[in-house]
Amino acid sequence: MSFINEGFNDTEQKTASHSRKEHYIEMREVDTLQTQVSDDGARTLAALSSHITVTFHNVSKVINVPAKMIDSSSKERFIERKLLDQVSGQIQPGQIVALMGPSGCGKTTLLNTLAGRALNGVTGNIWFNDQSYDRSMKRKLAYVLQQDLFFEQLTVKQQLTYTGLLRLPSHLSKNDKLAQVEQIIDQLRIRKCANTPITLISGGEKKRVNIGTELLTNPSVIFLDEPTSGLDSTSAVALIDVLRELAMQGKTIITSIHQPSSQIFQSFDQLILLADGKTIFMGKPLDALPYFATLGHQSPPQYNPADYVMDLVNQDMKIREELKEAYLQNKINTNDKTISNQYSTAGRQYLLAEPSGNVADLTNPDNVNLISTKQENKWPIGFLPQLLILFSRAFRLSGKAQFTRLNFIQALGLAVVTGLCWLRMDLAEDTIPDRSSFIFFIMVFWPLHTLYNSLLSFPLERAVIEKERASGSYRLSSYFLAKSLAEAPLKLILPILYLLIAYWMANINNNVGIFLAVLIFQLLSVLVAESLGLFLGATLKNLQHGMTAATLLVMSLMLLGGFYVRNLPHWLGVWGKWLSFFKYAYDACLQLQFKGGHDYRCVDGTYVSSCRNNPNGTFVSEDALEYFDVGLNIGLNFLVLFAMFVVFRFFAYLSLRFIKNNSGRT
Repeated sequence: MSFINEGFNDTEQKTASHSRKEHYIEMREVDTLQTQVSDDGARTLAALSSHITVTFHNVSKVINVPAKMIDSSSKERFIERKLLDQVSGQIQPGQIVALMGPSGCGKTTLLNTLAGRALNGVTGNIWFNDQSYDRSMKRKLAYVLQQDLFFEQLTVKQQLTYTGLLRLPSHLSKNDKLAQVEQIIDQLRIRKCANTPITLISGGEKKRVNIGTELLTNPSVIFLDEPTSGLDSTSAVALIDVLRELAMQGKTIITSIHQPSSQIFQSFDQLILLADGKTIFMGKPLDALPYFATLGHQSPPQYNPADYVMDLVNQDMKIREELKEAYLQNKINTNDKTISNQYSTAGRQYLLAEPSGNVADLTNPDNVNLISTKQENKWPIGFLPQLLILFSRAFRLSGKAQFTRLNFIQALGLAVVTGLCWLRMDLAEDTIPDRSSFIFFIMVFWPLHTLYNSLLSFPLERAVIEKERASGSYRLSSYFLAKSLAEAPLKLILPILYLLIAYWMANINNNVGIFLAVLIFQLLSVLVAESLGLFLGATLKNLQHGMTAATLLVMSLMLLGGFYVRNLPHWLGVWGKWLSFFKYAYDACLQLQFKGGHDYRCVDGTYVSSCRNNPNGTFVSEDALEYFDVGLNIGLNFLVLFAMFVVFRFFAYLSLRFIKNNSGRT
């Protein structure tokens, strides 16, 4: 077995393509679609897809790893590690090609490289229909992650609908986009669970939904990272059947897979077997065992071929080196004429050429980042449509999370308990501390509650957002603004309900205007706390680190807020108190609390100096402020809080934009 088995020959390819096409037509005649795409829409969708041959030549990837991880005695800071080593081949439309090998062999790295992802340190060349990877190619490629990442509160149909509205081009009508969603639902046989929340469907159905989100744009090449992982044998076979149907449409399908069953193994058109970043076999799966037998490695009878080849490449280094050398010799011995029969005209010229080591085709920002051109916009739809669609999704998701029966019970219960603790306070001097503690409590409780909830927001969504952004679905600014506009008002409803009850039970100040002003400061404090939580959640990807940082920061700000410690050390109080957003809301509401010139009854002069010589007299409510260190007036406190809200929100956006996850597999 040699390098000549890397592709179909012309006769085999035509015959296979013809039979698959006939089978596919029969299959589509059986399926009755509930919604049909219009003629214009069908032409648009057809234009998105074309038959693409993927050719790759001498693709290598090198990364720098800390030397201490490899050799604790090394004096070097970094050591180069080669993840891929001059891997070449060609994959034709209509084929399902499996990338196999042990963990760390480079199959996921090769998959990512062919898909135009994680290209730092990559050399070699990749062509799609004899053209290098360019701006126009991104939407012709689909990448299905191993992990099924969704907003699982959505139903299957909602997930596909939002994806279709975002990713299908703007010149396609909304009706055509919805019709395409319906066709994908039928094509992947998920109609029965279309209206079921994703969290309640099976693993196999989730995987098909995962594939469906990528199929909506009618891609030409589909990359899948271990799609059968975690599935039972029946679900895995059903999934491969779906991939076969897609291949029958002329799509090029490339999938990494770890250890398939014999049935799945034999269903692949081509197998690329890797070990230590190098190719040790490339050809038809059924030819793998005879090939290894010629090298002295005979499979036991009645043994799963996939298990055998995996056992073989998992053996000691000496055997792997023999296999790599044998493959290299077979490749060298392949004559030019044989190669000419296997590849396209330009493809065979590339494969016969000497390794160029040229990184320009793979790592040039003009190619990889797909900057928009006159011929093709960077985004499928404009900023405003993105904003409206993402707003709708965020509002739906946040509404379900916020408006639960438990949350309403919590808000009402705490409001009643708070009101009972400060029930109908007298207008007397000795209630001044209780009134200030009430103000501080209502300015702290809901902001704290909101901050910790917001802290979880981006960490829980980051993986989904990065997946959607990697496929070019929308701008980050659209997502961030839509999320802010949708979630912020919803997070204010329960605090409003709480204050409506607790405030009037406590008899703080019966002026309606004062109540509304206090409510505004409470809600602004909630928004500041939400922005701070979003910033911490976007900056600290580790949730435990985020919770620790939030607790340390919030407790510090509370202590600096002017309630627990009225006389801070000079070196700390001269600047520290101005960092606490609790202080600005607390000071403003204290001033509002004692506004109105109400007469308060003196007690012993502890809190108001004018009462010391007149314990049975009265004082005007504003006099109570002399007991407190109220720094700024009400208007300035509002402006500072609003500025904090804007600054924290902006920093949250910057963190989300520039702080990336660095996890990855080979």
